[in-house]
Amino acid sequence: MSVGLPVTKQEVDTRSGDTARAFQRAFEDALTMQSYLLATPNEDLVALGYTDQEVATLKTAYNDLSELASVWVGDAPVAPPKDFRIFVRQLWGVGAF
Repeated sequence: MSVGLPVTKQEVDTRSGDTARAFQRAFEDALTMQSYLLATPNEDLVALGYTDQEVATLKTAYNDLSELASVWVGDAPVAPPKDFRIFVRQLWGVGAF
């Protein structure tokens, strides 16, 4: 008797396709949010209830995400290696490290 989901071609195809689409959506969402943040003065975000430090964290995180999106599409190399999670992990709440 097996336990858990069986490994099948359909499972591998579904998981790989879903993961690829998730990355595509995530980078599109990151670029959309980055466009909004670039066009929004810090004071407007503070007026929404963010502190100056929270605005700085938010904007830095999305600068990093948009840089990663540029690498994703081949528009930019990364040198030296960079950990893109430093500011972004402050946004994701409960989750992986």
